[in-house]
Amino acid sequence: MKEIKAYIKAMKREAVTHALHAIEGVQGASFSDVIGFGRGKSESSGNLSDTNPSGYVKHVKVEVVCEDALALKVINAIHRAAHTGLRGDGCIFVSDVDKKVRIQEAFE
Repeated sequence: MKEIKAYIKAMKREAVTHALHAIEGVQGASFSDVIGFGRGKSESSGNLSDTNPSGYVKHVKVEVVCEDALALKVINAIHRAAHTGLRGDGCIFVSDVDKKVRIQEAFE
């Protein structure tokens, strides 16, 4: 299994949601509002100012855990839906998941 974590522009949340819904086999996704800064912190809209002294930029974190066979489809869907071609579009990270335990099921 793979965990796909993406940081995207907030205005792209709906487009990414629709793209993920279109992939058969994706069983869910989580979306969180986050703030942070990236490599262009001094050159982007998140630069330091009196109104934004920490230089934070608002983004959305998308998390999807899926079977290995779906990972490339999920990555491509997020990339296509979130891409604007402008600096600060975000990043996608992929990690291995060793185990999934459903809370509703018995666990020993």
